[in-house]
Amino acid sequence: MTYLLDSNVWLELLFEQERAEDVRRFLETEPMAQIAISEFSVYSIGIALARSGLEHAFV
Repeated sequence: MTYLLDSNVWLELLFEQERAEDVRRFLETEPMAQIAISEFSVYSIGIALARSGLEHAFV
């Protein structure tokens, strides 16, 4: 099964929000070949990081 993760899932982890540990645990248990992200989500994450002054984390 392939999981398409929304940008909010990734941002939860990147910003160390309330459910960051759940996301971390999920990413550690699922093979990376089964995890996907849309191009739109990639851009959304880049914008969110830039607005937070963390654009260096996007590179």
